[in-house]
Order: sequence, then C-alpha cells, then structure tokens
Amino acid sequence: AGVKIEKPWMRFIIKARPAAGYFMLHNDTDKTVSLTGASSSACGMAMLHETKEVNGIAKMMPVKNIKVPAGGKLTFQPGGYHIMCMKPKMKVGDHVPVTLKFADGKTVTATFTVTGPGGMKK
Repeated sequence: AGVKIEKPWMRFIIKARPAAGYFMLHNDTDKTVSLTGASSSACGMAMLHETKEVNGIAKMMPVKNIKVPAGGKLTFQPGGYHIMCMKPKMKVGDHVPVTLKFADGKTVTATFTVTGPGGMKK
C-alpha cells in the first residue's frame, strides 16, 4: 500500500545531453499526494519537467509539484511529465537508483533501466 513506481526507465543519449526518466506512478492511498522532486546518484541534478506545446512549439518546462489523486495513477512518458537528469553518469544497460520526494516528506526509490535513444521496448 502507498505510493509505488512501475516500469521505470531512463533514456540516455550522450553524456553531453540530459537523460530523461519515465515511469508510472501509482497512488494507492486515500489522499492526494504531491510529488515535489527527484534525485539520483546517476544525475548531477534531477528535476521534474513537463513537455508542453506553447504557440505550436514543444517546450520542456520545470514543474514544482505534481499531484496524483487518491487511488490514481500518473504516467511519466516522452512528450509529457518526466525526470530531467542533468549531467548524467550512466551508460546504456546500467540500472540506476532514482528517489522521488513528496510534500509530506516521504520518499520512494526505484531502479531505472538505462536505454538508448530508442527508449524502452514493450
């Protein structure tokens, strides 16, 4: 019971570019939870981001918090919410820890599989 991460993966292209983390976040509690941050030893800095279309152009924007309703789920995927991993310290095939931080002080950690530009194969 609680908040859990399902199907976590990280898209890595080259060290000179940020990597991006994707997953499904389940809130199995009876209260809305607010995701406020992320961290990983595999990232120089990790941030919550969302890709939005602004005047017909897709832009990545930092997000301060993301609410997940009680009993709900939220998908972090290309073109939407994601974790932006600045200065990545990883290579394709690695398994890296990522910790999500919530407004109530709780954290949840999962191991993300690092893939190449093609992303996670279903």
